[in-house]
Amino acid sequence: MTGHENFDQTLETWLRRQAPRQAPDRVLDAALERVGLEPQRQGWLRRISGGTSMTLLARAAAVATAVLIAAAIGLQLMLTPDVGPSPAPSPSPKPTESAAPSSPAESANPTPKPSAAALAVQLLGGGELGPYHLVTILDDGRVITSDPSGATAPLERRLTPSGIQLVRDEMAATGLTDSTADFSPVAKPGVDPPGFIGDLGRLEIGQPGGSTVSISWNLYNDGGAYFQPQVEAEALQALRVRLTTLEEWLPAAAWADPDPAPYVPDDYRMTISSSEWGGNLDDLPPDVTRLAWPAKVDTADLDKVLHSPREETRCRLIDAADGTAVIAALEATGATSQDETYLSFELGERAASRTITFTLAPVLPFDQGRC
Repeated sequence: MTGHENFDQTLETWLRRQAPRQAPDRVLDAALERVGLEPQRQGWLRRISGGTSMTLLARAAAVATAVLIAAAIGLQLMLTPDVGPSPAPSPSPKPTESAAPSSPAESANPTPKPSAAALAVQLLGGGELGPYHLVTILDDGRVITSDPSGATAPLERRLTPSGIQLVRDEMAATGLTDSTADFSPVAKPGVDPPGFIGDLGRLEIGQPGGSTVSISWNLYNDGGAYFQPQVEAEALQALRVRLTTLEEWLPAAAWADPDPAPYVPDDYRMTISSSEWGGNLDDLPPDVTRLAWPAKVDTADLDKVLHSPREETRCRLIDAADGTAVIAALEATGATSQDETYLSFELGERAASRTITFTLAPVLPFDQGRC
């Protein structure tokens, strides 16, 4: 199993350990698949937090709520005759369309455009709601950084060749970045640890010839109660800090650009989803009827969500020009995004008493995610 797979598997394992033992496996499989449909971190987070950032405690409460929902569904399923064996759990939940596409426009999901430069290193973090981007460094010197809190948009700056070498030296000094590996906590003999999730991280390091080394880790600070010492994970977590604070330790001569500038993507990952509104209709965000959808952007995804009698999610890649047009149209309704990393706008559909959420996430170089 690669570091990439281990990183995703760690998240799924933790979620499974939190699930009540009485619920059938198929219940959690369905819940994980449903979560996979939502935009990572902020999309799902915004729905359950009312559009504001959440503390770590609030995030944990959100996950607990999801588990309780799964338990309730499980109880309902156990009272219904089983129609067949439960499917074997998959290694990692994959996002799927909530309904079979009815037209070529709905099924269109092109692969993100490859970068002209090779990958030097990419750093991802991980939490209750999935992986998230932190830093990408390309061999042409470009450094693209994302704010995990979503307070600022992704930024881009360029390193000199000597600056890239200083970063590579920093990684090599750990002695842990030469080959694919996973450094997850190892339980002490005779100890049954609880379900856990610690400081997750993954490094993707480009190699000559185009291959990639993937190193993942999960640093769980339990005070030594459950797990053996995590020397490697501690070293990788320290490296994570260095890679996310490049401007604090690299000399000025390491930078080809004096200041960072906003990252301009080639594509956006656009997600449109609906959810029931349980409050007063007067409190709904601006009505979707105000939206003047750009004429040059296909309306198939929006129409599918608006005309569905149930909660619906649609996702596809659109180019930068179309993404800019959609963002401008949403802002023209009076909607605002509270997240600058994953632009997320909410409109109301008063006729159906629900909200429609539009999320436009910039596609980064070597982004392996698809809709």
